[in-house]
Amino acid sequence: MNTFTGILKNFFTHKDFLPSASEIAGTLFTPLHIVFATILLAAVIALAIVLSKKNEKTIKTVFAVIWVILIVLEVTKIIWETFSGKTVNFEWGGILPLYPCSIFMYALPFAIWGRNRVRYSACGYVCSLGFLGGMINFVYPANILSNYSCISFAGFHTFFYHGSIVFCTLVMLLSGYHSYKTASKWIDLLLPAVPFLCVSVIANAVNFSKINSDYMFFKLNSFIFAPLGAATEDWLSVIIVYVTYMVLHALPYLPFFIMNNRASQKTTT
Repeated sequence: MNTFTGILKNFFTHKDFLPSASEIAGTLFTPLHIVFATILLAAVIALAIVLSKKNEKTIKTVFAVIWVILIVLEVTKIIWETFSGKTVNFEWGGILPLYPCSIFMYALPFAIWGRNRVRYSACGYVCSLGFLGGMINFVYPANILSNYSCISFAGFHTFFYHGSIVFCTLVMLLSGYHSYKTASKWIDLLLPAVPFLCVSVIANAVNFSKINSDYMFFKLNSFIFAPLGAATEDWLSVIIVYVTYMVLHALPYLPFFIMNNRASQKTTT
């Protein structure tokens, strides 16, 4: 698995049949991963700059194509993950698309075909929590590259998915398709969180069902949040996470909200 040929031969191999990460080229922060991610990020930025100079119809068409590809890849990933391991196993507690970055699939069509506040809300999620999650998982895809090479189906999926979020965010902001600068009312700070709030209802319904999962990290039982979750009651964890997400959505808009309100006050005095 340390040769390019070996990586390609195992492109669709499930982690159950792979050697340890130390024996696989392209796992987390190996030279191959760093070079691959750097080139891909440069390509994402360059393509975003090119597309941002096109008209809105072209931008919407590209967004729509990306959305269709994401849906197909997500379904393919779920089927592959379920049937390609040592046993047929649908992992209800982790395989459902109910994570912060999963919201991108649900918000993007509203960003493309929605109008007024619907479009603002969808684009708002993409350019706030979506962008943050996309960048974190693009730069540090520990959940995937701890087991797989960046040149694998799992690696391809995570880089394409999170790269798409970063790409769409850059296009939106560079082209003026969406802007933080228009925030002037309290509702402008709240609207970007609407997609998250909608999906969170489903995520928590699953989290507090018999499945007992931690989708969208509401129980703080996953990754670096586990120590905090262990010391906190579930109801309090949910409140903490809701407040944190609301702040993260509003944060990029807040400086312009303050400046716009100060400017408005000066013009009225």
